[in-house]
Amino acid sequence: MLNLPVYFRNSSYYFHTRIHGKQFKRSLHTADRQIAIIRASRLLECIQMDIDFKNIKKYELDLSRGIAKSDGPDDHQRLLEAIAFLRESQNQIQQQPQISEGPGRASPFPSTKSLTLLELLDKYFLLKKVKPATILAHKNTVKEFETFFKLKCYISEIQVGDITRFQEYLAGKGNVPRTIDGKIGYIKALLNFAIKQGYLLNQKNPAENMSLMTKKQKLSDGYLIFELEEIKQIFSSVYFREQKKSDPDYYYVLLLGLMTGCRISEITTLTKSQFQISEQNNHFIVIRDSKTSAGKREIPLPSQFFDDDFKKYFDSKEEFIFRYVSREGKGSGNAVGKKFARHLAELKINRGKLVFHSLRKFANDYFMKNGIPYEPRCQFFGHEIESVNVATYSNKFSVDKLAEIVNQQQLKLLFILNPFLKVKMTSSVNS
Repeated sequence: MLNLPVYFRNSSYYFHTRIHGKQFKRSLHTADRQIAIIRASRLLECIQMDIDFKNIKKYELDLSRGIAKSDGPDDHQRLLEAIAFLRESQNQIQQQPQISEGPGRASPFPSTKSLTLLELLDKYFLLKKVKPATILAHKNTVKEFETFFKLKCYISEIQVGDITRFQEYLAGKGNVPRTIDGKIGYIKALLNFAIKQGYLLNQKNPAENMSLMTKKQKLSDGYLIFELEEIKQIFSSVYFREQKKSDPDYYYVLLLGLMTGCRISEITTLTKSQFQISEQNNHFIVIRDSKTSAGKREIPLPSQFFDDDFKKYFDSKEEFIFRYVSREGKGSGNAVGKKFARHLAELKINRGKLVFHSLRKFANDYFMKNGIPYEPRCQFFGHEIESVNVATYSNKFSVDKLAEIVNQQQLKLLFILNPFLKVKMTSSVNS
């Protein structure tokens, strides 16, 4: 190997020497030592230096004719280094896998040009199934990251210090730690993808373990759970009762949120075909698309929910039950979420982070406190079960068995809201 002043720092080789007494330092933009040596030698050729070319000793090397000549011991040593370098380079080339350069063509040399973060993002979206809201969040974060860099952001050059400075930049823009962690999480996911797919070689993810908040802090800083008295206040309010006529879409989305604990996007995208009846005449909703595989589930509903008013409303629809349209990056529940915030403000319920998702948390908490076991509760709400015994060695509850377990508690929730919802309660509720 030629003896040139190159060294490896983080993810790339650098050329570092002195010229006319001044330091000269340049990145060679590669993590491959052979390529770094070649680039460094070419860089030296381009540097204007005061050299007496008449006194330079030159060795002669012609491998095709088997000629090797040198002029003196020093020149002979350089000749031997050149021969050794060529042999090592040839061995490396033979060992490297061929990388396709197009239809019917292949090159034995690896690509030396690093992807930019935006280019990596395009490849990520090509191979990953990502929802529109997630796509927009990734794009916005990458653009913000590149704006912070002010230059093209090559993934091979991103270092831990860059992640730290980006965190500080976001904090200076008024972002809270949870938001900063979310954006760093997008960068981390992209770089993990790059490492897995071979776009980054021999490099650790600089965004790994850079979260500002612990798991415990995230849990305690998340959305709050409604208290029972707040639920009574919301669903017995004049404002809510008026929505049954003025905005039935909002009225029934809220009611289904309480009864099923579904996520807002799962409710606002419901179609008529998702409302079904089992062989044992139990009503249920089929959730076909969710953020997790466990989220794809069947959720029972008590028959009392399907009163004449809801049937009339249901029959007036064609395909989608609710009028809410999905907006890029916002999903279909954005309008409901904003109106629910106004609803809470109208009732002066402003205790911390209470949002539509807090209905889901309340329903889960209510079921737990009223004796619904862990396994059927997880299936009902679409939560993953990490226990091997449960997840691997047991089957799911049938929708009829699940209805038998949860229907009574759902009816009790309706009873809490009675008489405003005018639900006919069964004798089992009073027992």
